[in-house]
Amino acid sequence: MKKKKEKMDAVKMMRDIRDRLSERYYNNADALHKDMESIRKKYKLVSKTTKTSKAA
Repeated sequence: MKKKKEKMDAVKMMRDIRDRLSERYYNNADALHKDMESIRKKYKLVSKTTKTSKAA
């Protein structure tokens, strides 16, 4: 007999993630900046503040 799979609750999952990140970064802005920089490097993103416009 097969067990019935539980349905995934995406809203609950996103709330949990948001709460964990809020607790982590609330009093530690340096950790936020460090993590954001590593994400930018990993996905080869350029932040809006460091992006330069190309003038022809």
